[in-house]
Amino acid sequence: MKLQYFGHSFWCIYTSGVSIVIDPFDNIGYPMPDNLSADYVIVSHEHHDHNNVSLIKGAPHVIRTSGLHKLKGGTAELISAYHDAEMGAKRGSNNIIRLDIDGYTLVHCGDLGHLPSQDVLQKINEPDMLLIPVGEVYTLSLKQVTATIKAIKPRLIFPMHYQTQPLSFKLGKLEEFTTHATDVVRNNSNIIEITPELLSAEKTIIMDWKSED
Repeated sequence: MKLQYFGHSFWCIYTSGVSIVIDPFDNIGYPMPDNLSADYVIVSHEHHDHNNVSLIKGAPHVIRTSGLHKLKGGTAELISAYHDAEMGAKRGSNNIIRLDIDGYTLVHCGDLGHLPSQDVLQKINEPDMLLIPVGEVYTLSLKQVTATIKAIKPRLIFPMHYQTQPLSFKLGKLEEFTTHATDVVRNNSNIIEITPELLSAEKTIIMDWKSED
């Protein structure tokens, strides 16, 4: 499995059989890939910085509703949650995405805005990879991020949805999170291969969002 990061909450997961895009953005300041195709596009919630399905080429199958969805070689479960701590009253709903594919479990939190309930935690417990927003402004506070990571117990933590130079609106800085994180590794590429060696110890991985192309 390989992960490619385009910035914000936009990822592409490449497995031995399929490619899966999660939360493609529209024009929010980051470079937009010209010719990215995928077999599936998964949308955590219907905000413009997460649901630009038309960007992705290749007539992908689009998944945007809660529940268990079959994929070629695995499953995607979209688990209902909220974008805020008031049951969606401020910012609406949000799906946490759990992928079980290629022998790995990956959890993408979307724009999670509250501590997950015990029922949700049971569904996303101990994944290989956790992709979690750390920019606070519209999502979890840093205290909640830490508590969520502690409760979920992932092997690899990938921070996302934080302030960068090109982003056209304000979020919290990545450094506010990494200052308190342990075993921080910087990946000087927007692509990383998930290997048993990489998963051998818990770590936080900071991805470069700039394409190698």
